[in-house]
Amino acid sequence: MTKICFVIPRAYYLFNPDIDGAEDKIGGAQLQSYLLSTETAKDSNFDVHFCVADFNQPEFEEIQKVKIRKSFSFNDNIFKRLLKLFKTLKNINADFYIFRSADAGVAVAVFYIKRVLRKKIIYMIAADAEISKKRQQKYHGKLTAAFMSYTYKKADILTAQTRQQFNAFEEHRKRKPDRIIKNIYPDSNKSEINRSEKKTILWVGRLTEIKNPERFLILAKNYPDYPFVMIAPIVREKINYGREIQEKAEKIKNLQLINYVKPELISDYYENAKVFVLTSDYEGFSNTSAEAMKAECAVLSYSVNPDKIIDTYKLGYCANGSFEKFTSDFETLITNNELCKTFGKNGVNYIKTEHQKGIILKEFKLLFS
Repeated sequence: MTKICFVIPRAYYLFNPDIDGAEDKIGGAQLQSYLLSTETAKDSNFDVHFCVADFNQPEFEEIQKVKIRKSFSFNDNIFKRLLKLFKTLKNINADFYIFRSADAGVAVAVFYIKRVLRKKIIYMIAADAEISKKRQQKYHGKLTAAFMSYTYKKADILTAQTRQQFNAFEEHRKRKPDRIIKNIYPDSNKSEINRSEKKTILWVGRLTEIKNPERFLILAKNYPDYPFVMIAPIVREKINYGREIQEKAEKIKNLQLINYVKPELISDYYENAKVFVLTSDYEGFSNTSAEAMKAECAVLSYSVNPDKIIDTYKLGYCANGSFEKFTSDFETLITNNELCKTFGKNGVNYIKTEHQKGIILKEFKLLFS
């Protein structure tokens, strides 16, 4: 039996949605790690563990066959965090430790696992901001960029989400990822979407600079006759920036600002949306866009178009970084219901065929063979 451990401190809320204080903690890295861990745990060949932060939960729990241990609190200072994390990682004693987000603390944990525990590391590239040191410095800071270079070099296995990410990482980092593991998405519970309810323009994401929510605010201001919805929790590390965006959003009359929606309730917002807007400069593979596709939303992306799937599979439009095209494409979508319907249907088919659970799980499990 192979013993694996996901080290994703912010992911605990997905295992226990009733806890408080996790509203800003859930992003694509957390969701994908949760899905991979719970699905892999169904296989008796794997002993699956998960190391999370302290949200006042029990020291140890088993949820959906995943063994969960808490480590540090986000209120601890950096030294206390590391000591608690090291102790938890040692107690778990896994064969493989899996990481999926860029942070200076991740690199320190990787150093401890490699040099002290002498165990193997899998690092799953989470975002295109990681593909070069220069880009990572811009969005994650100089400290994280410097420390993460160690992680990329020392990881026993490195995975990418897309071919585009795979090639770019090899070009800029001079290390070839070992495998492409696409994101996994469960099938929708609804057999049919009521398209007559699809009226809103939707944006979903944590408020960070890399996601450029200002572009959505400009769009909402310029089109006052259309209903815009923005689900935008403030991130602990970006409180001032988040507050600034929310204050601007609250002044736009046709924009409904929602601070946070629980994961089990958010599908209603996707299902009521006619167009999903992605304003990020970079993503890995956008989980919010995938959720929108599952709900038959046309996708309008400012810049992100991994492996050019939006064009290839006719899922919507990508403006390729042009605000003029971004606006023009938006006007096309909001005035053409049949086109939106076609893009929406294509999106559902794309997720079903390209992000099929069984195929991706098989690829993931091969990492341990």
